[in-house]
Formats: sequence, structure tokens, C-alpha cells
Amino acid sequence: MKKIFVPMLLLSLTAIIVSCEKDQIVVKEKTTSEKLPIVDFDVVPGDDPFTFKFVNKSSGFDRLEWRFGDDTLSTAQTPSHVYLTTGSFQADLKAYNKEDDNTRKLVDIKIIPDSVVKITATKTGVENEVKFNLRSKARIASAKWTFKDIDPGATSTALSPTRKYEAGSFNNFTVTITTDKGSVIELDKYVTTEGIADNITSSALSFVGSTDNGNTNENAAKLVDNDLETKIFLGNPQLPLIFKFQFASAQSVKIYGIGNANDSDGRDPKNWTLEGSDDDQTWTVLDSRTLPSSLYTLGGNKFKQLFYFTVANPKPFIFYRWKIDATWSENNFQASEIRLFR
Repeated sequence: MKKIFVPMLLLSLTAIIVSCEKDQIVVKEKTTSEKLPIVDFDVVPGDDPFTFKFVNKSSGFDRLEWRFGDDTLSTAQTPSHVYLTTGSFQADLKAYNKEDDNTRKLVDIKIIPDSVVKITATKTGVENEVKFNLRSKARIASAKWTFKDIDPGATSTALSPTRKYEAGSFNNFTVTITTDKGSVIELDKYVTTEGIADNITSSALSFVGSTDNGNTNENAAKLVDNDLETKIFLGNPQLPLIFKFQFASAQSVKIYGIGNANDSDGRDPKNWTLEGSDDDQTWTVLDSRTLPSSLYTLGGNKFKQLFYFTVANPKPFIFYRWKIDATWSENNFQASEIRLFR
């Protein structure tokens, strides 16, 4: 696959662990009671991002049942719990009285991989070589790296491995990290010889296609579903086509990817610009492309591939848009993906 880009600067990752309370739900399984228990609790972070203390504040109860959203149960008054994976969980407390009536409270807990572990890749001084490092509030017991570049499937169990890449290349790797308590974090990242490239596409608050075909199987949302097997298709669209992103705060996009679809390279985009804006009114051109041939041809006559392009002078913007001015031989448009990297 032909890669079209230049090296980029390393940027830090930011994320948070989020806990948010839902409305209290009162359930009456029986009607023999005159007075139901009052249920309440606080969630207190522990000594690592997977550990939480659940402080009971209920009253008028005879017994408690805690469920933590991962198929575990506790009847303790104020339990502590260690989650073994990242993800979204719902802590559920039921307070029962002597008649076995209960009230219930739910709290959502999100443990986000990028908030648990930060990965950096820094130059070693050897040409085109970087050293990977892990930083976490959790105590890391082990790590397994899988590198998917010039020799796919190469692995390392070092906590800080080194890797040499081709100048200008854009490379994928995964790492599985296990903490001293047995919790597991899995991360899928990209790296250049300049450092980590962080995919921020899915964190856009809104994604708007300028037009749609009414087909939920091939609509604008398929451009950002992280799946090269799906696509957007538009028949005889009015040009230019504009697809827009909005972020909660200004982001600097340094690399972006465009994926061709599963057939008919005449539908591939030919001319486009990537633009940024602070106010959704005034737009700055960040990158402009006129391809010498279709993405299908550039990729060696292959469909469902992702092609990477570099923004030469990135600047932080809240809004981004991909504006397609022309496709190839057909009066149609299709693409499988667009991905933005900072």
C-alpha cells in the first residue's frame, strides 16, 4: 500500500475515568411494607484506576445486595471492588427491608483505556528508532506488544521495547497490559518515527454528512465506524460533498486516513480538501489533494484499504470538514472510512 505522508510530532493523550449517577429507581416487589428502605451510596476511587470503594449511605434496611456490572455480587456493608478489564459498568445497590421489599440505586462507572495507561514513543538517537514507554497509575506487572508493520506478528514482552521503522511510515501496534491485581488493558495505536499518532475520530461530538441516501446500510455514519468492510454510497451527489466534525475542544490533526470501498474505483474521491475552523464559518485549508489515479490503483488494485495523508502545518481547530470536489469516472461517490489523528 502506498503511503503519502511526512513525520509528525508526538502529542500527549488525555482521557478521564467518568462516574455519573443515574436517577434512583424504586422497586416494590411486595406491598406488605409500610416503609421502604432509603438507598444511597458513594463511589470512591481506590489506589489504582480499577479499584473502587462503595460507601453505603442507606438506612432502614435489613440486608444489601451489591452488583458491580461484571457478574460479581457482594452483601457487605461497604465493599471494595477491583474491575479486571476496562469498559463501562453499572454498579447496582438494592436495599431490602424485613418484608423483602427493596429500593435500588444505579451508578455508571467508565474505565477508559487511554485514561489508565499513557503510551509514548521517543527517539533513541539511532536513526528512525523509537523507544516505547508506559505510564500508569496502576502498577504494571507485564506487557505484550504486537507490531503490525514490516514483519507483522513480531512481539515483545519488554515494558519499554525499541522499534526501528522506515522513515515516513505509519505503523500499527497493539499492547496488552496486566496490572499487579490482574486487571487487563488493551490498546491499539499507531506510531511514526516521530512518536505516537492518536486516533481522535470517535471522540468527535457530532458528525454530519452534507447529504445522505436514506440507506442505513450505506450512510454517512459508516465513514466513522472504524470498519473498512462498510461504506457510504451516494448516487449522483451534488458536489462539493462536505462531511463535518465537531470536537469539545480544539484539536490539531496531523495525519488523516481515507479508505476506499469494496468495488467500482470510479466512485473514489479524486479532488478534496481538509479544512479547519474555530467558528464553523471561516475555514482554513489544511491539506489539498488531487490524486494521480484512484485510491484503488494507488493501492495496487486492491479494495478496502486505508490511505494516510499528512497535514504539513497543523493548527488546533474545533471544527473540521472533508470537502470532496470531484470523484473519478462515475457520477457516484463512495468511501469506507475517514480517520483523524493528532
